[in-house]
Amino acid sequence: MEYWVVPHTSPPVVECRTGVNEPANALDLIAACAQHDTDRLLLLSTALPPAFFELRTRFAGDFIQKLINYRLRVGGVFESDDAYPERFREYLLEARHGPQFRAFSSREDALQWLCAR
Repeated sequence: MEYWVVPHTSPPVVECRTGVNEPANALDLIAACAQHDTDRLLLLSTALPPAFFELRTRFAGDFIQKLINYRLRVGGVFESDDAYPERFREYLLEARHGPQFRAFSSREDALQWLCAR
């Protein structure tokens, strides 16, 4: 899994760019955040496997639930809603207003929300 700390952010933000293969990878990201003393995670859709976008697999729910159980604030960046199956688009509509996990269409908007206190 490829992640890095976004430069010049306060608080620090860990960004996951590639390599999520299973819901258990959430624990790796939790550890990365702890290692960098932050509770902020930027998650790019390009890091996620196709199973994440099919809600019937429960991948998205299991993965995101692990992250928020550890009280991480997670900003997810997803392309145009039309790029996803109907049920996942419904999930994104709800997640655009979430308190701990929030969906965005741009990396900049997600970083702005993650850096807000």
